[in-house]
This record gives sequence, structure tokens and C-alpha cells, in this order.
Amino acid sequence: MKARAELIAGIVVVAILAAGPYLSPLIHVDLSIVSEVLVTALAVMSVNLLLGYTGLPAFGNAAYFGLGAYGAALSAKYLHVDFIGAVIIGTASALLGGLILAPFLLRRRGIYFGLLSIAFGQVFYFVAYRFTDVTGGEDGMNFPRPLVLGHYAINETTFFYVALAAFVGCLIAFRTVVRSPFGRTLVAIRQNEARVRYLGLNTDRFIFVALLISATLAGLGGALFGLLINFAYPLELDWHQSGFFVLMMILGGAGTVWGSLVGSFIYVIGKDIISTQTSYWQLYLGGLFVACVLAFPRGILGTLLARLNARPAAADSEPHG
Repeated sequence: MKARAELIAGIVVVAILAAGPYLSPLIHVDLSIVSEVLVTALAVMSVNLLLGYTGLPAFGNAAYFGLGAYGAALSAKYLHVDFIGAVIIGTASALLGGLILAPFLLRRRGIYFGLLSIAFGQVFYFVAYRFTDVTGGEDGMNFPRPLVLGHYAINETTFFYVALAAFVGCLIAFRTVVRSPFGRTLVAIRQNEARVRYLGLNTDRFIFVALLISATLAGLGGALFGLLINFAYPLELDWHQSGFFVLMMILGGAGTVWGSLVGSFIYVIGKDIISTQTSYWQLYLGGLFVACVLAFPRGILGTLLARLNARPAAADSEPHG
């Protein structure tokens, strides 16, 4: 019954999202902002896999997000690839970055893993910042949104449905991974890695695969984000961006499948609405984060799910007479 309820809830959410082009004008939110929610959720999902499920402090995932954005931007501007090619190259760039960094990150755990991931992210940031002739440096780089198959233009509505399809596909894949024996092993590593090793499992291999999946998700989100705004800039690689992803994950609910969407929705929509009202929007948004964390210690979705799961347990424990 629980699986059926989860399936129905998921279908309802996807149906509501599919109606985004019709619902966004009603709440006075531009459709591109809703698209930003979806592509940002992919990056938050990548953090969730490492931090929420595996217990690794993924404080540098903006590196993969920025590699995806720059991979799509550079390929569109200099190689003149089409839309699909730009997405593939951007995602592949992030995966390549993950392959390069993973052997170094595997040697560390805890806060040292987090600090090393931030350090590598800053290396990519300074590369993008310094190579002005190629990346545009501090000012970033504009590029036209490429056509599909060289003929068909992507307008905002079409892009929204492309982002929605990417999000739903990745969400299904993410759920499959975390509910599989592989995903349950990642949770076991988070809880007690030494015990997993005593069982004869090579935890480094599991973490290595998790890092590559995380890099791919973040890279896909970054590639779509770059194509959404037709712009790539160094701050997409900066550690501040990584911090925002972590905050969104915590806000939505670490270790939950849909938490990335909830956290991204609140942050992106909240930023868009509050920033139009006051220049001190970051102060108000920070206060919103603090209030949500205090009211929902496991994140909004995580706390709600915990309370829902506690009700049947409480009912079963009551004496029957």
C-alpha cells in the first residue's frame, strides 16, 4: 500500500509539473524560473546521493555543475554542436572531471573529503576565471542556444519540457539506485563503514561509483542550466554554489528521493520572489532557511515522512480491547 501511495503521489506531482506552462502565469512566476527549479534539482540530487545516502560531505559538487555548464557553452560556441550534442558534451565533461578527482577523494573521509572537494572545485574556478580568451574570465561567456538537429529552435516552453523529461528520468534512475542493493550498501557505509568492510565489501568501489553518478547528475544539471540562460560564468564552479546545493538538500530532506525538488523549489522560487521585493533578499532567504531547519529538523519532506511513518507505528502499539 505504501508503494502504491508513493506511486500515486509521484504521478500527481509530475502531472502538476507538466502543467507548468499554464500554472506559472497564475502565480506570476516566469516559466524559465520553473525550468531552473528542475535543472537545479538535478544538482541537489547529486549532493543528496553523496551526503544524504553515503554520508560524504559533498561540499564541492559545483565543480561538476560548472563543468557541465562550460562544457555545453564551449561546445556550442566553438564546435557549433546542436542542442543534444551540447548536453551530452557538458554531461561528459562533468563525468570526466569525476573520473579525474575520484581517485584523490577516495583517500579521504569526513571533513577532509569535504575540504578536498572544495579545493578541487576552486581549481576549476580559477581556470575558468583566468582563461579569459576562451571562457570570458570573470565576465563569463554568452552563447546562442543551439538548435535541435541543426534545424529546430528550442523556445522556453519546449525547454521546460526537456528539463522536465530530464528530471523525471533522473529521478526514476535515482530512486532505482538508492532502493537497490547498491544503494542500501551506500546507506550502510554511512552508518558504519568499518562493519561493511568486515563483511568483505570494498567500500572504495561503491563510493567510486557513487561519485561518478553524482558527477553525471550535477553535470547534466549544469549543462541544462547553461543552455537555459545561454551563459556560463566562473561562479557556477565556486564553493558558494556548492553551499547552496547543500542547503537546498538539507532544506528538502537529506536521504529522501523527492527532497531535492522540494529544496530547489523553495530556494529558487523564494529567491525570485524575494529579490523583486527587496535588495536584502539574501537576509530574508537566510531567515527562511533558519526557520525551516528549526521547524523541520530532518528537512521539510524528511520530517513530514517521519511523522507519517510514526502514526501507523503508534496505532499498532496501542492496546486493543
